[in-house]
Amino acid sequence: MKKGKVFDYTSSSISRSILRLAIPSMGASFLASLYDLVDAFWVGHISASAIAGVTLAMAIFWYGSIFNDLFGTASVILISRRYGERNYEGVKWVVGQTILAKSVLALIFLAIVYLFNESLLRIIGANGDVLQQGKMYLTWRSWVMPFSFSGYTLLTTFRATGDTYKLFWVQGASAVINMILDPILIYTFHMGVAGAALASDFSEIYLLIVGFMILNSQRSYLKMNPFKYLKPKWEIMKKMMGLGSPMTLETLSENVAYSVILRIASFYGTSLIAALGIANRIRSISFTLSFSMNMSASTMVGQNLGAGKKERAWKSVRNSMIIGEALIATYVVVLFLFGQEISYFFTPHVSIAQMGGVLLKFFAVNETFFMISMVAWGVLVGGGLTKTVMFIGLISDWGVLIPLMLLFASLHLSWTFLALSFVVSSGVMASLSLMEIKKGKWLEKRV
Repeated sequence: MKKGKVFDYTSSSISRSILRLAIPSMGASFLASLYDLVDAFWVGHISASAIAGVTLAMAIFWYGSIFNDLFGTASVILISRRYGERNYEGVKWVVGQTILAKSVLALIFLAIVYLFNESLLRIIGANGDVLQQGKMYLTWRSWVMPFSFSGYTLLTTFRATGDTYKLFWVQGASAVINMILDPILIYTFHMGVAGAALASDFSEIYLLIVGFMILNSQRSYLKMNPFKYLKPKWEIMKKMMGLGSPMTLETLSENVAYSVILRIASFYGTSLIAALGIANRIRSISFTLSFSMNMSASTMVGQNLGAGKKERAWKSVRNSMIIGEALIATYVVVLFLFGQEISYFFTPHVSIAQMGGVLLKFFAVNETFFMISMVAWGVLVGGGLTKTVMFIGLISDWGVLIPLMLLFASLHLSWTFLALSFVVSSGVMASLSLMEIKKGKWLEKRV
């Protein structure tokens, strides 16, 4: 953050503060989501097995977020709290320890993927050419994880300190590089799905290098000597693990649940898996909006609780909910009305596009509940209630979503009932999250 005049999120207009946090973050994430759509377009035109293989490979790759969340979520809580307290030295130590821990864990995950990638893909239903495409994507994608995790930490730092304009330029440029390299590597160099993976790898390495240069610039309050702050400090590590462990379990649960979903979907054929892959890429815009509001709410709550302003933290909840739903409204309407036309853009296969169109109608309704949940989770995480978030996630995935899908599949009902399960699950998740917000325990927890 620049020295001199600093925007104060603990005293400025609440709505203005939320928008200042959210809009640049949304812009950066939108460019990243746009890349996801571009990537889906190029990969989708290779073959149905290519998009299905990448979809399954990404399900494995997302397991890496388990390691990321162990320290990533805790760093958001601690950075925003220390920053609200104006304890910049404390912020530096949290950033350094997060990078150190994530790098070690990423190396462990990298070894697991290289040793067991075929077995992992088979477990979630890959076979034949889909298996080969998935293996190729994982092989080229997984080696960059130590750099990727460290880059995510820098993005988290920009978010938690409220420096979202730097976040926009760094993450946005990374996404643009990704989009430029994608068709060149996939088609010009005839690398197929390996080219898609390598384009992402290059962009994430760029993100790490440029992000660290900005964070460590002369004008930054957080200019840091990495040899000092990357030395293990077990007191911070222990606190971060205590806060992050519940979110790690929640992420593990979510990824296992998604693997089960793909396994259930595989009984309906490769076309449904491919349609899910395309629909999820299109939904990435919703994830962008919801995640940006999640991080904005978390930063607002963390900084204001750090500054001792509980009433202001409480008022930010209602404002965040209203702004979030207003931002997602147009997107929801477009998905519902034009889902099939959008799906046709990403694949020439009629059956896949038709399935994608139906899925997007259900997901349009789902996103309304999802936004509420993500804002509420941001509030709870900012307040340090990571265990509460974990239990809500477990209930919605394993108490509602998976049982409903298994029931519908066992009754041999149409695959559209699988889509309905998402809506019911998100509705339950939103209701439980709002109930926990109302209890107010997040206002009292010390971290």
